[in-house]
Amino acid sequence: MPFSRFHSRLQEKAADPGARAVTYVAFGDSVTQGCMELGVIEYERVYHQIFKRCVEGGFPGTVINVINSGFAGDTANASRSRWQRDVLMYEPDLVTIGFGLNDAHGGPDGVEPYIKAIGDLVDRLRNETGADILLVVPGMMMKRDNDRIHESHRSLVTEFIRVADAGYLAMYVEALRCYAREADVPYFDSYRMWEQMEQDGIDIHTRLSNGINHPDADFHVELGKALANTIFR
Repeated sequence: MPFSRFHSRLQEKAADPGARAVTYVAFGDSVTQGCMELGVIEYERVYHQIFKRCVEGGFPGTVINVINSGFAGDTANASRSRWQRDVLMYEPDLVTIGFGLNDAHGGPDGVEPYIKAIGDLVDRLRNETGADILLVVPGMMMKRDNDRIHESHRSLVTEFIRVADAGYLAMYVEALRCYAREADVPYFDSYRMWEQMEQDGIDIHTRLSNGINHPDADFHVELGKALANTIFR
């Protein structure tokens, strides 16, 4: 049964307040950290806090410790130095892994190291912990210049448009989907949420808090609820 460890730990804690707290590590980049527009980090409406509140609503009295191990600018491969300190040492019951937005700037040559790092982390979690694992496929980032981009970020626009025009993010998204299916790792496809927005005629740039690659707080709420639904469906 998917997420059986997390489910059983929730039930254990609900039945016995003295049991070890349920521990969820959210591992990833700036989206996981809660970065919004320039200089703003959202601690209450970041997706993993929304998820926590959804779960606690179904298990009154259960304590869930959420470890925010998001780090702005990080990539899956660069995060290797943080695995022990920021994930494994907590002996988690659930881990979500969310990388791709920064990785995509590596272009075609970066896809293999990206998937290799994701796979290596999954292997370590499987071999060294009993944690349930959920991969979070990255959402979209900017495709054109827009008025949400702060002046101090103007120097980034050319590079982001280059990545968008080359279709690199979609390349990484598809690689992660394929890996998850082949390795039998559960995943939540947040990219499809953005594709649905486009199909509904929504300009995705209105949902990027910094106009570049940070979803707005309302999207975090939607994502947190969707993750909870995925784990408890």
